[in-house]
Amino acid sequence: MRLFRNGLGGWAVVAAVMGLVTAVGALAATPDDIIAERRAGYKHVGDVFKTMKDAVASDADVTPLAAGAGEIADWAKRVPTLFPPGTETGGGTHALPPVWSDRPGFDKLAGDLATQAAKLQQVAATGDKAAFAAQFKATGAVCGECHHTYRAKL
Repeated sequence: MRLFRNGLGGWAVVAAVMGLVTAVGALAATPDDIIAERRAGYKHVGDVFKTMKDAVASDADVTPLAAGAGEIADWAKRVPTLFPPGTETGGGTHALPPVWSDRPGFDKLAGDLATQAAKLQQVAATGDKAAFAAQFKATGAVCGECHHTYRAKL
């Protein structure tokens, strides 16, 4: 099973956006640039999660999903840096005010996601489908908790 449809990997799109933001606005990225970067990253994470969900539902080999889990873990480590003051509105953001008013709680959940996704990566590498399904659920629970508190309902 291919993790990404375009052959280059969805992460390549995120990297391109990040590179563009860095190259064009290294001195002063606009709030909209930062929001676009985080939205691209979250879209990629959502795509990876969908691939994982489909794999769990179809009882597919989970070993190839280790790379995507690692990407989620790496992304989660970057999340706190992508919500600086001034990015509360605009750019199609769905972030709620508690991201900034409860920063310790938000940063903790980002750390929890990094931890759970790293565990997911380790479990995927073993090929144990049942363990992967359980860890996928635990990882998704962190996402759900964050969405409940820090993301507007879509």
